[in-house]
Amino acid sequence: MKKIILIYMIISLWSYGYYYPYTDPYLATVLATPTKDMAAFKNTNFKEIKLDLNRGSAPPNLWYLDGFRFGLMAQDHEAPLTFLLAGTGSKYNSYKMLTMSRILYQNGFSVIMLPTSFDYNFIISASKTHAPGFLKRDSNEIYDIMALALNKVKDKIQYKETYVTGYSLGGTVALVLGEIDSRKKHFNFKRIVAVNPTVNLYESAKILDDLLDDNLKNEEELDQLLQKIILGLMQYSQKSGKMKIDEAAIYSLFKQLNMGKEDLKILIGIAFRFISIDVNYISDIMTKSGVYTDPNKKITKFQSMSEYYSAINYSNFQNYIERIGFKTYKKLDKTLTMEKMIENSSLKSVENYLKDAKNIAVITNEDELILTPDNLKFLKETMAGKIKIYPYGGHCGNMFYKDNIVSMVHYLKRGELK
Repeated sequence: MKKIILIYMIISLWSYGYYYPYTDPYLATVLATPTKDMAAFKNTNFKEIKLDLNRGSAPPNLWYLDGFRFGLMAQDHEAPLTFLLAGTGSKYNSYKMLTMSRILYQNGFSVIMLPTSFDYNFIISASKTHAPGFLKRDSNEIYDIMALALNKVKDKIQYKETYVTGYSLGGTVALVLGEIDSRKKHFNFKRIVAVNPTVNLYESAKILDDLLDDNLKNEEELDQLLQKIILGLMQYSQKSGKMKIDEAAIYSLFKQLNMGKEDLKILIGIAFRFISIDVNYISDIMTKSGVYTDPNKKITKFQSMSEYYSAINYSNFQNYIERIGFKTYKKLDKTLTMEKMIENSSLKSVENYLKDAKNIAVITNEDELILTPDNLKFLKETMAGKIKIYPYGGHCGNMFYKDNIVSMVHYLKRGELK
């Protein structure tokens, strides 16, 4: 009994009264924050804005991705303006983006909502190389697009100060944008908050790749799991009358399949692998690399995807970099090496800026899935006095938890981490 009391006291002291419900990082990542524990927000509407960047047309079978799109939630009076950057593979109007935008709007901000560089629409219509993954290059492209987006909506918003907020890869890009703006000074960002950022794009991608590769014996096992997931979601939809894959659907699936920790790892790995598969395919088409598709073959609007997905065969992020990404970048810089590319896709490439900047902050978790121990150590040392680390929450699991939002909004408004 004494041991139990001692353990309870240690946990209580360590968590400092932090009551986010899921202490397992994988469970937190999958289930996120229960609705009752989320920060308050209203279902504010947004405007979809289209930018013609003249950086390539979508192939006929992906016609619906033509033209770069971003979102706007504008106050009807003068208000601080925040650029919100999505996580890996997310569209500007994904669930997490809409929720965070509405929370920021609720707290008095106007919001320009931008997709990640790994979003299919971005790859086709915004990226000059059509091959995302080189952090510095991607960030410079996003910086230029932000200026164009702001100019496009200048008659729809009233503002004096600009801010940047991003989560996951968007948080990493937000910090790199701060370094770019410290030199170019186009926006003069007042404050920047990175939520659950990665430190090294490739190390984080390998962690996510391995969650699937290390926990499945073969493709047959993966197919069986996918069939179970699809069947579970269909059954949930029939019972609830909803087609939406929301928190309740995920929780229902989790209970129905009686998932353990290894299953949760696979579930997270599958989500990332779907992004990798699509990036492999779309970048291959747009760069005419010829890895999975024949660049000389005419693509039709109703092209069958079966032969391409068979060729891609669950290819991961590492496959994409080795087969398409690096070769594309190498054409632009003959001196480029894989080591140099990885170095320039890490926050260590802007380390001096991170140490010196007074207007940046990081919010993350001690059990963050996409950070190695060295990554977390780097953030703690480099961002000393500018970082808030919660004891648990996994990867973005607690980003909408009321305590986390209070801390983020307080920093944006006051420049202090609570």
